[in-house]
Amino acid sequence: MNKEQKQLESIKERLKLYSEILKNLTILLIAVAGGTIGLLFKLSNPIAIPLLVMGLSLTIGILFGIFRLSISIRETLEELKKWEKNS
Repeated sequence: MNKEQKQLESIKERLKLYSEILKNLTILLIAVAGGTIGLLFKLSNPIAIPLLVMGLSLTIGILFGIFRLSISIRETLEELKKWEKNS
């Protein structure tokens, strides 16, 4: 394998990793958001409000992570296109 092929393989592996992380973050977002929405129906319970705030914070953080990861995936795809074009 020459240097260019190794670079292409490295980029492809990075894309696979990013896609797995994106899948896991999406599943986590669904679980956390679902639990947070479920807490909205239990506001009479005194522990529900702090958990609701924590759930909302986690949901916002996960959304930010998904957004940042999608930017990284887009950049990596552009890098892959550039390397494949030069090959």
